[in-house]
Amino acid sequence: MKNPKSNYIGEARRIRRTRMIIRGIIAGVIVLVVAFALFFAYILNLKKDIDTEFTGSSDTSRSFSTTSSTADGSEDPNTASGETSPGESTETDVPSSPEDTSGEGTEETPEPGSEATSTPGDGETSESTDEELPIDTNHTEEDPDATGDDAAATTTVNLLPDEWEEQEPVLFPQKYPLQTVTHAERDQSYANLKHAVKAYIAERTDARIGFYYINLNTNEAFGYNEAEPFVVGSAIYLPLELIFYDNVRAGTTSDEIVVPFDPRFVDEGTGTSLAGLPEGKQFYLSQLAYLALAEGDSVAMNMLLDSMGDPDRIWETMTQMTSCIDFSAVQNYVDFKGVQQLGEHRSSAYDLASYAQMLYWRYMSWPQDYQPMIDALAATDHSGIGKCFPEDTVILSRSGSNTEFSSESDVSIILSYEPVVVCVTVEAETPEMAKEIQAALGAMVYNFISYCHT
Repeated sequence: MKNPKSNYIGEARRIRRTRMIIRGIIAGVIVLVVAFALFFAYILNLKKDIDTEFTGSSDTSRSFSTTSSTADGSEDPNTASGETSPGESTETDVPSSPEDTSGEGTEETPEPGSEATSTPGDGETSESTDEELPIDTNHTEEDPDATGDDAAATTTVNLLPDEWEEQEPVLFPQKYPLQTVTHAERDQSYANLKHAVKAYIAERTDARIGFYYINLNTNEAFGYNEAEPFVVGSAIYLPLELIFYDNVRAGTTSDEIVVPFDPRFVDEGTGTSLAGLPEGKQFYLSQLAYLALAEGDSVAMNMLLDSMGDPDRIWETMTQMTSCIDFSAVQNYVDFKGVQQLGEHRSSAYDLASYAQMLYWRYMSWPQDYQPMIDALAATDHSGIGKCFPEDTVILSRSGSNTEFSSESDVSIILSYEPVVVCVTVEAETPEMAKEIQAALGAMVYNFISYCHT
């Protein structure tokens, strides 16, 4: 049996040790609280000293920069109160009196860290001892109404890309009406359409005509002289932009890239809305793509092509898309006047219709990626193939013209009772005659489609 006394002594020692530990912890906490209080008081005093010094220097500087002296040494009350008259600069510029040769009290000393500025184009340079000034993308012009010291730069020409207004996207019909005639009746009407188109083209001996039709619902397709080479003008912008937006969808480029305008892209005699712009004016590639496809702007197309890289690779891609006519190869043919023609950069009604068909199915699969092309094509002039269709018909067209070769081309995606693609390429004496031929062939297509749904 253990000694009770020894057990009592061990317990007492344990209690004593516990109390010592608790006292040590309490003492440590007290020391930390006191140290924190002293540190906090030190910070408050330091902040008070800093605020006092900063406020004093700031008041002195503010008083110096906002108070000006008049010729007789008195203070200008308007300047001292911070008020300025309309049209005046907020900076104080005090003239020297003729009698004052010392310059004291008449010249304002710039604040430390201030930068010297100059108006672009006045021959002066801007310098800063602290950092280099940023490049100014705004071109300064002089206000013609300003006089004297106020004749400073008041207006600027912005070289940054313009913000375009958001427009409602052009949407395809959700569904099309059902055919109301029998299949036999449609087949007969379709045969009549082919016969009528062939007869009309044969009768127009005063013109050379290429025609191709594709029904995107029924896969009906036929043409006459559809493989004949034509100079198609800006109608070729359709496959070029199709390649561009293919690249955007693939992630190899972006239509939000910014490129500067360069006068070297302006060819003499070409139609463009960009002529006369200051060099360096910036555009998003999406803006250039819209101008090229909606307005047939050749300068916008040249700038877009320049951003796309090697032209040979672009022509090769076009050839792979449809191989009826090689756009980069030399073509040999006889024009509507019976003159032998030899040259490259020709296309055909079949090729243009095929490009339009590709756009339709790409849009059906990836509408967000190709919506810009649809919106641009909907904004074009529809005086050719689509002239005889009802006004509420959704028509997406790209036409091209070349006066040197008396050539007019029009390719259209027409969303009427049925979605169809029609392309008509024409060589004729006048553009008006060519438009008349395109409208007549478009009317034949409309009569066939509307018959099948009445």
